[in-house]
Amino acid sequence: MRRKQYFITDDPTIDFASEEGFSSYPIDTYTVFYHNDLETTLAQCEDSYVVILGFILHPDTPEKTNQQIADTLVRSTSETHLFKSLEVLTGKFTIFFHSKTHKVLLTDFFSERQLYYWKRADHYYISSSDKLILDTLQLKPEISQKKEVLISSPLFLNINEHWLLTEEDWDDRIKKLIPNHYLDIQKSKTIRLPIFVAHNLKETDVIDAYKTYLQNVMKALALRYDSIYFPITAGYDSRLLLAASMPWKDKMKYYIFNSGKTYVVRDVKIAKKIAKKFQLPFEEIKVPGASASFKKEFATHFIVPRFLSKTRNIAWFKKHINTPTINIAGGGGNLKGVYDREAFSSIEALCKAIEYDMLPIHKQALEKWLKEAKPYAEKYKIPLNDLFFQELRMGKWASKMYHEADITPVEYYSPLNSRHIMYMAFLNIPESQRHMPDATLFKTVMEELLPGTTKIPFNPKTWRDYVKSIIPYQHIKKQVRLLRYRKKE
Repeated sequence: MRRKQYFITDDPTIDFASEEGFSSYPIDTYTVFYHNDLETTLAQCEDSYVVILGFILHPDTPEKTNQQIADTLVRSTSETHLFKSLEVLTGKFTIFFHSKTHKVLLTDFFSERQLYYWKRADHYYISSSDKLILDTLQLKPEISQKKEVLISSPLFLNINEHWLLTEEDWDDRIKKLIPNHYLDIQKSKTIRLPIFVAHNLKETDVIDAYKTYLQNVMKALALRYDSIYFPITAGYDSRLLLAASMPWKDKMKYYIFNSGKTYVVRDVKIAKKIAKKFQLPFEEIKVPGASASFKKEFATHFIVPRFLSKTRNIAWFKKHINTPTINIAGGGGNLKGVYDREAFSSIEALCKAIEYDMLPIHKQALEKWLKEAKPYAEKYKIPLNDLFFQELRMGKWASKMYHEADITPVEYYSPLNSRHIMYMAFLNIPESQRHMPDATLFKTVMEELLPGTTKIPFNPKTWRDYVKSIIPYQHIKKQVRLLRYRKKE
């Protein structure tokens, strides 16, 4: 993977000059290489530098450009000052802050712009693509036996969707910066970020903040981009973002991909009802399965490629979109709850909740995460189940899809990708009002932004759900899935 990627190193032997489409910024002993399709911004103030790799938005002032935001960040007088300034921002980016006293890297809240790193001997190799690190160093992947077992597991590849629960991904030497952390390259360690959001806010203040934030993000996108694709589904995230987009609906291309699968067909019916009710310009796009030629090319960009049902959507974008485009994604669903607190009572319960076998690789990863995360969660009063989803689910699973789309001109981006707005909910709204089945916070914000939004059903049951309710599905689910995916092989 080279398109829209970056590579940062202090190894003087690395040079992307011969790489077509790459440019660079030298910063002290480091060089920041970046593909020209990746929006990249440099700011300097005396001996301090900020590089923004990707796009960044300021929800309080939607008109601000990348350069204006960078010019403010570079004047940060301390790490705390920098982190506090970044907490209110959103976008899809990696930040490199370099001064005489600080050298740190961090990503957007969901790690939609990935950051992989490897300190090899005395040099750092940092990139949005682990495959690019290996290719640049002309190395083959080193994959442990315990991971090789997962590569041969149809359930892990198709149901768990390559969701490794550690800082490592497939290569044993390369680590990934998990959301909510920053990489201090002077100290050679990753550290969780402090949280500055106020506690004890009134519910009405949180709701008002959400409405303002979401509408301002939509405004910022409308000001910057001429092409914005906006999927409508039967889910909550899509409906919430739709409600916020209405003042700029003429700038949005509302659509749904129809693969013909049961739950997608359900989504299509709901999407059409929503589009009709709110008079939206809407298109149903029928997408065939990804072609063999696409799969062959796609596979070359990753150490271990994923082939999911949604991969066909990336194939469609690659074939049909030729200009820089934003595709609105619904990441951030943990606001309405995904895992119960009870699942964190033991490793066994957590493995069961995320539908993982109790393999040593999973058990050790979860033990490590829980040991390190619990003190942080207690300090900031963050529910452990929400923190788990944020750091490991978004950072090690969801971010893969955002990265996979980099082979196209399309940037997948979730407007809920904001430390400030997400933690505002976690710290001030009880789980009972955020989580399913009621998702009161979501519905209240939707209705205040766009009355009538919640009148159309959310994720109505399909025939599959009714069948599952009358058979002992939970007891046979694993066997059914094994038969399904082994048949595909």
